[in-house]
Amino acid sequence: MFNRERQIEHFKNHVATLKDYGDIKVLDFKNPESINYRIRFIFEEDWCRCHISGDLGELVATNYNNMTFEGFKDFVHNIGYFKGKIDCASRPIYEYDEELAVKELNERLADVEFDSFCDETQDELREEKIQEIMDDFNSRNGLGSKAYELLNEYDQDCFEYFDSIGRKNTEILELYMLAFELATEQLNSKEGDN
Repeated sequence: MFNRERQIEHFKNHVATLKDYGDIKVLDFKNPESINYRIRFIFEEDWCRCHISGDLGELVATNYNNMTFEGFKDFVHNIGYFKGKIDCASRPIYEYDEELAVKELNERLADVEFDSFCDETQDELREEKIQEIMDDFNSRNGLGSKAYELLNEYDQDCFEYFDSIGRKNTEILELYMLAFELATEQLNSKEGDN
């Protein structure tokens, strides 16, 4: 779970600067004494594209009208909407946890009756089937196509949840949005002082 207060600590000595080149706006947010957690937002306003780069990774997102410096505040509190606008990112938005995947598969297959030609209990059979499914699992992508085929044999509705089995948010987008929010608050406060 995203610990906002702890992450704010990483930005406590950061200084925000905005350079306005017309259709291009560059927002830098960095600690003058360190490269840790430095971040840059570049807004190509005529193309409605945002580039994020720096110590926290890179990302490019495009939208038809509000991927601008002023419009970006629409995304700060609506990360789900922002995810759909991402063209590419160097850091994964999700990671997949094996224990969580097994737990979720157990829940999904709890009511399935498996055919048995031996003395195994339904719990033992479920455990075997889940292990077969999990043989096609990795922490970067989750379950693979072979796992889908196996799971689909027991639950034809698995397409509705398959991609989310074991998925956990890496919280990188929350970190980007926090950095933008803190930087713009700092800029607005400087503006108010003038």
